[in-house]
Amino acid sequence: MGKSQLRRLKMKQFSKTLLAGVLGLSLNAQASELGPDVNNISSANKIALSLISKLPNSGVKDGLERYYNILSLKSYTYDNQVANANTGVALFFEQQFQQNACFAEKAYLFYRDLKLNTRQRQTAEGDKSRHARPSLGDVAGKNRKDLKPGWLYEKALKYADGNPNVAMSLIGLCGHDDKNQGEFTNQDVEIKLSNSGISSDELYSPTDGNSEINTVCPSQYADFYVAGGLSKASDISDDLKKKVLSIQYPGKKDIQIASKNYHVMGAAFMTCQMIEAGLSPLLAIQVESMAAHLYRGIRLCQQIEIPAHLFWSLQRTKEVALRGMGRTFEEVVIETTLKRGREKKCGYDKVAKDPFCNYLKTVGAPFDLSLPRIEARARTMLEKYMDKMIASGIYSSWHVSGEVAGISLPCSRDQLWGPHPFLQWLIAKTEVSLNICGNGLTMDSCRKAVRTVKSWETDFDWTVSQHAAGARFAARVCKPYPKGTNSFDGMCAQK
Repeated sequence: MGKSQLRRLKMKQFSKTLLAGVLGLSLNAQASELGPDVNNISSANKIALSLISKLPNSGVKDGLERYYNILSLKSYTYDNQVANANTGVALFFEQQFQQNACFAEKAYLFYRDLKLNTRQRQTAEGDKSRHARPSLGDVAGKNRKDLKPGWLYEKALKYADGNPNVAMSLIGLCGHDDKNQGEFTNQDVEIKLSNSGISSDELYSPTDGNSEINTVCPSQYADFYVAGGLSKASDISDDLKKKVLSIQYPGKKDIQIASKNYHVMGAAFMTCQMIEAGLSPLLAIQVESMAAHLYRGIRLCQQIEIPAHLFWSLQRTKEVALRGMGRTFEEVVIETTLKRGREKKCGYDKVAKDPFCNYLKTVGAPFDLSLPRIEARARTMLEKYMDKMIASGIYSSWHVSGEVAGISLPCSRDQLWGPHPFLQWLIAKTEVSLNICGNGLTMDSCRKAVRTVKSWETDFDWTVSQHAAGARFAARVCKPYPKGTNSFDGMCAQK
């Protein structure tokens, strides 16, 4: 291995270690360390900034501080907001838009141009033949011949006076998400533009789903979100798209699945800011890719934590362990849970100690199932939840997640235990009767669980690949700034 290869390998290992320690572990700081009734995300922000502050003065430190200041984890009121909205990034842009007249004017004019000269919808009203939002099949220069690769970046450069960092900030303003991007207004700039003959209707559009609230941002259905807007390479590979369709959406066409291209644009902006602050482009790509992995892991953890815990609680019950020959896990769990309800043996005081009572509570069924019609309704609810519960339990047992060596980690794409991926593929894609799930599960349940697990893994690949594509683009075009300066300051004078 040559010196340059060794140096790149060490850089990659360093970035992973740094991000796992600073970003990953801080986001999942254990509640016992933070105290009761404390927002773990915002408290974790203090931990992360404390760790970063202890780094030696360098581009690494400056780049990570810039990343965290924009991400602003302290702005998350509830932990689950980290998976549902880019609250910190939105607040950062709201502040810039309100306080930086030069940035606001460039943004107003840039998004006005997009509103007047590009499509705001991908389908006619009522058309069900394709997804209403830009899809996996929509790519500038391919099926969208009217949009050349890189068209969006080139347009942003025009309004950024040729400055690539400013151009990425203009795109990032609305591109970090396709909804809830923030509320952007600057009255002084709006008056200035009005006096020059530009009407308010040209600057604002109704928000998707709420016609009473206006926004400068394009609709989530607009050309703004079509892949390839930054460059020909700023998209996931065709092979990954085929994998997404095959595993996550079997039977669907690429034009029927939303592309979620905002991941690419948001990652490009965040990476550009790290490079601007002094982080090397190569390390900035690694940081952004690891952050994407952790982001997807947090979302998955929120989805599977409760059902996975319930699955393993039920696995450890004596009823399941002593179920007898020919009886399956599913049968025993459903019948025992219904029996508990018929005999009125469950209540809120029993939930913590009895997994079967907890199962009733989790699915929202009543504890009293003495009436046949109520029991029948409860059975349907229990059976419907079973597939998700099994898949969650299997995923948590095969992949790195939860508490490892006393440290709380987010759910991961990395598999350390369980069957070989080829065996998983064999079960998911064929009718081979090889139960790799064990634990008394039926072959049908095992096959469904493996397919769901593969779908979750593919979602990791999709999200991380989009962030990496955006990061690589930013690494190619964005420039570092002198220490203590940034592209938002003095934006009017920048060329």
